[in-house]
Amino acid sequence: MRTTLVLLLTLASFAPDSSAYAQILRPAVGIGLSPVGTTGQSPVGLGVDARLSWPINADFSVTAGTSLVGFVFRGRDDAAYFLMPQASGIVKLDATNLRAPYVIAGFGAYFPIGNTDREDESGPVVQVGIGWITTLQATAVYLEISPTLVVAQSAANLLLPVRFGVIL
Repeated sequence: MRTTLVLLLTLASFAPDSSAYAQILRPAVGIGLSPVGTTGQSPVGLGVDARLSWPINADFSVTAGTSLVGFVFRGRDDAAYFLMPQASGIVKLDATNLRAPYVIAGFGAYFPIGNTDREDESGPVVQVGIGWITTLQATAVYLEISPTLVVAQSAANLLLPVRFGVIL
């Protein structure tokens, strides 16, 4: 009995701290803004982004999110809005640093909302980009440049969102 107790106490001393383990692997919500340049009909737009991230380990996370991009600089009559849901993987290049670069890659879709004459610009998307995250006490801030290829009906368009925001 005493040997079993000593063995269990010894094993428990090598177990990771459960609060630190839970803090590393808890899902995170990111909210941000993004100016977007494109090769489509409207050259510049503004986006609002939301992303839910699930850390697999300290270096790799999987994410699901969406962006709402509005091309409104030509006025209300020519405004166009697009929704871009995506699934991505994020690899931190230096997980020990509080200011760490990361690589993001993923796929999704790009389609118009309410403006049916812009459907020829919609289609599947592939993105690959780089970002930087700065960890604060309870949150983090990020900056990300993520070129995105949209394979539309008649052409391929390039989107260049520059995202910045906060991770809660």
